[in-house]
Amino acid sequence: MEWGTLVGTTLGAVVGVGATLAGEHLRWRRTVRDNRLQDRRTMYADCLVALRRAHEAMRLAADEEYSDPQARAARIRQAFQASGCDEARERLVLTAPTDVTEAIDASYHSLRRVRETLASGSTLASHEYDTARQAHGDATRAARTVFRQDLATLEV
Repeated sequence: MEWGTLVGTTLGAVVGVGATLAGEHLRWRRTVRDNRLQDRRTMYADCLVALRRAHEAMRLAADEEYSDPQARAARIRQAFQASGCDEARERLVLTAPTDVTEAIDASYHSLRRVRETLASGSTLASHEYDTARQAHGDATRAARTVFRQDLATLEV
């Protein structure tokens, strides 16, 4: 028996198996990265949509006619509660990086200020509401920027 043939065959098998394992590992890492990217995209979009839904529901509630200011305030707070933005924010906070968490918290808390501004009796045409709405818009735009930056790091 020729030792050179045996060594060559063994070496070829080791190289072939190693290359296959390396290729599978790279494919697995790419799949994990793609799944993480898709999960984050979905989570970020869901959170932004929930915040938008809450704002629109509160605007609609504030625009209705009420005989009692407490009923109006309760309806506005109920619209915020029913929007799902608390749950969407919590899902994001549990898994997102710190900069993303801080950005969404700023947007969320600015929306709560909008809620309290409307619940305190301010109308949609009031200066107080306009100021709160602008602050919320600024915070949400900043959050979108942070989201995009985070997603860009995962796309590499």
